[in-house]
Amino acid sequence: NWSRLPKQRTKPLVLAGGLNADNVGAAIAEVRPYAVDVSSGVEQEPGVKSAAKIESFIAAVRRADQRV
Repeated sequence: NWSRLPKQRTKPLVLAGGLNADNVGAAIAEVRPYAVDVSSGVEQEPGVKSAAKIESFIAAVRRADQRV
């Protein structure tokens, strides 16, 4: 629940865990993190990354970054 994070922070926050191309935009808008981290959210199967999912994730992050 991202709304539970404090809005005012004294240190940069890296948001990780459960992120994918479908939810990273909302996460960035809500939390305004310094950075995001993704792993399983761009896998086609456990341990195997999908180039298409990585590209979609990066595009979603860039769109969200332009809005904040």
